[in-house]
Amino acid sequence: MAAPRIAYCTNVSPAPSVEALEAGLSGIWTDVRQRTGLERLGLGLWFPRDVAAELAADDAALDRLRSSLDAARLDALTYNAFPADDFHAPVVKQDVYAPNWLTAERRAYTLHMARIAAALAKPGDVIPISTLPLGFPKWDERRRRIAADQLAEVAMNLAVLEKVTGVSVRLAIEPEPACVIETTDEMVAFWNEILLPMAAVRVEHVQKHLGVCLDLCHAAVEHEDPIEALARYADADIPVHKVQVSAAVEVPRPDDPEQRRRLSAFAEERWLHQVGAPDHPTALDLPNALADEALAAAAPWRVHFHMPLHESEVGGLPTTRPIVQRFLHHVATLDAPPLLELETYTWSVVPNAPLDLPANLAAEIAWVRQQIEPAK
Repeated sequence: MAAPRIAYCTNVSPAPSVEALEAGLSGIWTDVRQRTGLERLGLGLWFPRDVAAELAADDAALDRLRSSLDAARLDALTYNAFPADDFHAPVVKQDVYAPNWLTAERRAYTLHMARIAAALAKPGDVIPISTLPLGFPKWDERRRRIAADQLAEVAMNLAVLEKVTGVSVRLAIEPEPACVIETTDEMVAFWNEILLPMAAVRVEHVQKHLGVCLDLCHAAVEHEDPIEALARYADADIPVHKVQVSAAVEVPRPDDPEQRRRLSAFAEERWLHQVGAPDHPTALDLPNALADEALAAAAPWRVHFHMPLHESEVGGLPTTRPIVQRFLHHVATLDAPPLLELETYTWSVVPNAPLDLPANLAAEIAWVRQQIEPAK
């Protein structure tokens, strides 16, 4: 029984150019690897679409990047192709979902990332790439069918890429609160009722090269049990190509003035922080939830704000770390566990967070390893 592989997503750090990406490998990510004591550190590479387009067209730059990764003893195990533009702009919010899967731009970005992934991997490697759950907010069936056709076409391209390079790139759709696909049930319905029928002759490629990225923070906001979600995907024969290991903020008593005061510190301007409460529609952002008097009576709240994994509470509020811990203990028992990608990209806005980012990331990796590796 092999321990699950671990990667840390580099979207925690800006990558506005190829040069900045390479500098990060010998800088922050080498620092993190050294602090963990690991011989090699797995990464989930992220860069915006202009950088991806530049890299995908430049074999010499890809060779340099491959050499830089190896020299720093870093392994590109997975890729994040969800945010396509500046993920660290002063205000991102709903822009993180653009371009969506109705557009040629989204398809092009994804295929550029796939080309890079195949160039940096070895023949026989399986490399997952996460992508957005079609778009935001909800769509009608006509638009979901258009997106399904685009995804099936990408699966065909990934099959050709594998034939040429020997590297199997898998695209993983990541359900997220308030998006077109936000729950496990919605993902299963899209797969069976729209994607597979739209695939037609491409169905074999869809079943091999497409699948799911299960984000534990997103599942928590939806009040889903991630172990049950994993089983549900298995029953539906939908592959889970990777799991993003992340915790949400939990608010046990959202009607309590002190808890609301503490929660208000998490209402920041850069990213969306959807809020899930039992038996209520998902609130699109934290200020919306705080202004909704009816929602205050529904407990507990779960907030889409990725929390440090090694901390049991932040800003005086608990996190969903116990759910993450139980999930990690479960996947450690599986014969073929999914790839685990840590994705606390919010460190710059976490209330009262320590300023030493490499130390924070190393502490999270150490905590996750402690959950999945046998006691020595």
